[in-house]
Amino acid sequence: MTWAEDLVNTYNVVRGKEKLPDSATLAELLVTHGIRITDVPSGKELEKARTLRTALREVFGAPDEETAVALLNRVLAAHGALPHFTNHDGEWHLHVTDPEAPPVDQYAVNAAMGLLGVITTTGMSRLHVCDGNRCEEVFVDVSRNQSRRYCSPQICGNRASAAAHRARRKLDARPGS
Repeated sequence: MTWAEDLVNTYNVVRGKEKLPDSATLAELLVTHGIRITDVPSGKELEKARTLRTALREVFGAPDEETAVALLNRVLAAHGALPHFTNHDGEWHLHVTDPEAPPVDQYAVNAAMGLLGVITTTGMSRLHVCDGNRCEEVFVDVSRNQSRRYCSPQICGNRASAAAHRARRKLDARPGS
């Protein structure tokens, strides 16, 4: 999963279920993505992350590349993107944020750059909202033929297949079929 997917999917818009309920959960998300934190993020940082989540969700629903890129450029500007190269481990690396920036800003810039990389190299057609019934999770389709329709083939995909099967059986069971 991408950084953007991980954050956007911390809120289930269909059920109104919050999966980023507190600063400790935000700290886990940040650390999972390699962002070093010295303290548990503040309530202000939690709200900043939730605002970022909404902005990133807009990108997945954007009508075209220009809109998506404009949204992501706003995220980069709002969170102080600072592209620079560093030489560590004997190789040059591009970093996109100041290592001293607040953790949510670091997360925001990395998430935005990840989505920009997808959009500018493979296009908007890779960004999706799940087709599953009662699901609005987002995902980046990395399949070769871009045929993925569900956030999870094992969950939403299986539910859709089971529903289609039940509908076919019901149709076949009608008198005169």
